[in-house]
Amino acid sequence: MKSSLFILCLVLVSYAALPASGTNLYDSLCKEVKTAGSDEARCLQILNADPGFAAAKNYFQLSKRILQLGVKKSIEGQNYLKGVMIKNPSAAIRECATLDYDGVVGSFRSALGELKEDSMTANYDAKVGGDGPTTCDRALAEEKINNPAIAALNKDIYLLSNLAFLATNKLP
Repeated sequence: MKSSLFILCLVLVSYAALPASGTNLYDSLCKEVKTAGSDEARCLQILNADPGFAAAKNYFQLSKRILQLGVKKSIEGQNYLKGVMIKNPSAAIRECATLDYDGVVGSFRSALGELKEDSMTANYDAKVGGDGPTTCDRALAEEKINNPAIAALNKDIYLLSNLAFLATNKLP
């Protein structure tokens, strides 16, 4: 009897951690990111583009996938910024392409590396990944540079940082 009750409790606790029926983990996360000041629709658009997100069965798998995407997108973004820097060698764009996005790539890689061993450090590094886009936006504004493509890139990277932070925050 005691073992049956124990097993029942374990089953109930494991289901309590899952989102409501009909949704998956990342749907719930995109709803949360909306309250963190990011765009829920863009969140869903980014994550729906990769079927691997729907296959995530727990927050560890989801966190890993988001951080992998963060590394990939931040490297692509940094390469784009380096191309822009060649055409427009302003101090702000140089800062974005080098210092700011070096930090973003490093933060996402560090979070990914720490994920299994130290979820608190991974959580911190995931959040710090959002500093680069914010600093880049500020540098561009100071030089009165209006580049919609860079603004969109920064917004997406900031969103991925928020997603990674929220997902890793759910890890034990």
